[in-house]
Amino acid sequence: MNDTIYALARTALALYPYLYALAVIVGVVFTVSGFTDIIFDIYFIFRSVRRFFLSKNWPKLTLERLEAREQQKIALIIACWHEEAVIAKTLTNACESIHYRNYDIFIGTYPNDPDTQREVDKVAKIYPQVHKVVTADDGPTNKASNLNQVFEAIEDYERKTGLQYEIIIMHDSEDVIHPYEFLVSNYLIPRMDLVQVPVFPMAVPSKHWTHWTYADEFAENHTKLLLVREYIGGFVPSAGVGTSFTKRAFELFALENEKKIFTPGSLTEDYELGLRMNLRGYKAAFVLIHLPPESDGKKRKRLVSDWVATRAFFPLEFKRAVRQKTRWNIGIVLQSWQNIGWAGNATIRWNLFQDRKALFTTPANFFGYFVFAYFIFYQILRAYFAEYMPPLIVKGTFLWYLTVISTFFMIWRSINRAYAVAKIYGLWASILSIPRSIWGNVINFFALSRAIIQYATSRLRKQQMHWDKTDHEFPSEVIEEERTSQDLRSNMFESETQKTEIDRDTIVKDFNQVMETGNITEKVTAIKKIDRATGSILFTYLVKYYNDPDWQVRGEFCRTCSYLRYAQAIPYLHELASDSDWTVRSNAVRALGKMGEIGEVELLDILRGDDHYASEAAQVILEHQAFFKQNVRRLLSSDKQEIKRGLSFLEDLRSYGKSKLAEQLLNLYREGNVKEIQVFLGD
Repeated sequence: MNDTIYALARTALALYPYLYALAVIVGVVFTVSGFTDIIFDIYFIFRSVRRFFLSKNWPKLTLERLEAREQQKIALIIACWHEEAVIAKTLTNACESIHYRNYDIFIGTYPNDPDTQREVDKVAKIYPQVHKVVTADDGPTNKASNLNQVFEAIEDYERKTGLQYEIIIMHDSEDVIHPYEFLVSNYLIPRMDLVQVPVFPMAVPSKHWTHWTYADEFAENHTKLLLVREYIGGFVPSAGVGTSFTKRAFELFALENEKKIFTPGSLTEDYELGLRMNLRGYKAAFVLIHLPPESDGKKRKRLVSDWVATRAFFPLEFKRAVRQKTRWNIGIVLQSWQNIGWAGNATIRWNLFQDRKALFTTPANFFGYFVFAYFIFYQILRAYFAEYMPPLIVKGTFLWYLTVISTFFMIWRSINRAYAVAKIYGLWASILSIPRSIWGNVINFFALSRAIIQYATSRLRKQQMHWDKTDHEFPSEVIEEERTSQDLRSNMFESETQKTEIDRDTIVKDFNQVMETGNITEKVTAIKKIDRATGSILFTYLVKYYNDPDWQVRGEFCRTCSYLRYAQAIPYLHELASDSDWTVRSNAVRALGKMGEIGEVELLDILRGDDHYASEAAQVILEHQAFFKQNVRRLLSSDKQEIKRGLSFLEDLRSYGKSKLAEQLLNLYREGNVKEIQVFLGD
């Protein structure tokens, strides 16, 4: 026995110099990383306390407010490669559950993937908003190349139908899309050019530790870290799912990069696009909200599905998790460093450092367990069997201070993560997140190691990295512009049309009575019931309420004017374009955008005005609606007056609206680059 103890002690002492050096390296990395993390934590706590007191004066982002905003045209894009097992379920669930009407779905498939195409075709026969796109190249290329061709297909569809999409939303083939996600994006865009909602993995049985490591990481990142990034002016990275973009941003990148919006060859094209948008001055928001609010006033346990977030299954097995995170590490840590470097201001570089420090922290976390195991082994030997062994860590030494600081940061980090997990998944999941962090660090280490090997190999061989996709599962338990559809209007207001034929005076009397004595809901409902048959009768009475004290009434007035398109409404809409409420202001300029050339004149006048908020709202309509391409096309005319008009339009957008897209097109025109302008127009 003594010989065995002596041999163990001698081995422990022999290993001491090597483990001591490793402990110092790990301790330094832990300390530096801990300090950078705690800065985020302190800022988040300070900001949360401040917002708690100030938010009492802010309007709540309720479902009522989201629905009051007139719906913009949305294109949902999904890239697929061998997704026949999930894509039909995903599309069916989306079409049946999304609480939004004005959208289409474009699915990017490959010529050599007939199984996925077949499943998409099945759904498209049932839901006309689903459109299959077949790429020019066989798969797998990479997701970036696939999505670039999907966007080209969207532009082709616009030219054929005359529709104009204003928002592009990205999702993956296995995502469970929240019913209110589109409403949130519609509300915030175009004030923001990128809107990211959280990603919260599905709550599965606790035994699936690999899947839960994703839930632990996303819970902390998407309830705190991304919020702080937005607060401090750093970039909000796109998660690739639940990300909404303004179409004008896509058009600018397509114009600048030969239709390559997403960087070909990048394995995290979404992350890189979010970074590039920030560097170009586009605004982004990370939105953490739960809807709808409690209507009965009763408190209940909050579910994961209550948050407006994307939910999905993540890998349940170690190998699949390593494979997926390999792709993330290559794209976020290595390729973005290669493609973009350390561009941007101090806060952006700080965020880049936080993303790329995984090159050092991931190995430190992994090898730290060996140091810890050695420490326990050494202390047991010294305490019970070999008291003659020297102390491992002497108080007051450099290693002692590193150990104390690292231990504090480890406990602090565990508490923060457990709190975040509890907020989303509950107490038991938060308790298990502490031991699960060990398994998560093991997965991350092997994923980073694999990423470095694959990246170095592709660089040495000068090969482009292909789409190393993850096999997906869909949860088995989740199975024409708004208000311009004549069928919808005629169905909703058939009884009102019949009244028109029977008694004009009764319609006026009933409307006036509701508007004079009804509550807000009744007033809004009365305005909603105005269709083209009753509009000519009631418009004279409706305009009396354009400046009603309640924003809901003013907002609905604008939406009804948008539907009726009466020129008599223009003066009222012009005034409401400067309304104090964003929903009213936005609905007003959208209504003006449907008034043809006279509406364009009014919007340009608002754009040149002193009201910054009204000018910003008008710019969006001028950029997104048909006005923009009509005026760009004038640059190619042989009529000098037409050219002058087109140039004046773009100059106003550039000068008063700071439009990046208008500036780029003006530069092309002055350089005589007619071909690029024609490509932009699709001619």
